[in-house]
Amino acid sequence: MTSNLRFVFYPGCLVLQRMPQYELATKRLLAALGIGLQDMPQASCCGAPVVESFSDEWVYLAAYNLALAERLGLDVLTVCGSCTNSLKRARLALRDPEVREDVNRRLAALGLSVEGRAEVKHLLQVLMEHRAALKESVTAPLRLKVALTYPCQVFRPGDVAAFDDPLQPQSMHELVALTGAEIVETGVEHECCGSTLYTSNQPLALSAGRRKLEASRGADVLVDSCGNCHWLLERMQRAIWAGEPHKRLPVLFMPQLLGLALGLAPDELGVNSRVVALLGRDAHD
Repeated sequence: MTSNLRFVFYPGCLVLQRMPQYELATKRLLAALGIGLQDMPQASCCGAPVVESFSDEWVYLAAYNLALAERLGLDVLTVCGSCTNSLKRARLALRDPEVREDVNRRLAALGLSVEGRAEVKHLLQVLMEHRAALKESVTAPLRLKVALTYPCQVFRPGDVAAFDDPLQPQSMHELVALTGAEIVETGVEHECCGSTLYTSNQPLALSAGRRKLEASRGADVLVDSCGNCHWLLERMQRAIWAGEPHKRLPVLFMPQLLGLALGLAPDELGVNSRVVALLGRDAHD
């Protein structure tokens, strides 16, 4: 069992405001593994929306959050692909003395400074680093068929993410395998879910999501590890399926699935009654 390990938790705007179950399941799962999380006080947007508008201003937002983590003396744990990517990019950018000096000139007005010491790790990376403890903690093996979708920005580009294979990552496969569940290979696990396309091309975004869901039809549940993925693949299923609601597929966050395998109760993980009914309690051996 892991102990005395703590991170400052950065859920990101989307998860914090719209997906409390992801935050709940993450905290409950890591607590069961002896990994502590501290909320980040006065956190701001990670800067990802500004990155996507091709402005250099994003680095100040990301660096501000890294400065808060440094002040606490903790590394950062993220659960969103966009947040992970933005914060990791900023940490790399801060290696440039000129960038660091410019950033700190702005942060000085807030009584902050940053050097880029705090590491940034997505939940999947932390779980992979502690998969032995996770395996030992599985007390309620699952007999579900599980399809997967990987969060692109957690792994790409490889020189920024520095975690797993950027094009064919396997970490989610390895983690789900620990639960005893059967993994359904869809052939589209590593494709974009479509969520980042939604603001510019809604039909294309929904088409990408439908491709994922249709490829996962042989599974009991689809598992993701990013708020953006979950928003499109779970929240937008009504729009994706239009007049075919019978095709609806339950979608769980990775810590929810793993938490169930650890024997945690659904309500401890934010697994709602509709999903519980769809999965059935016979999901366990």
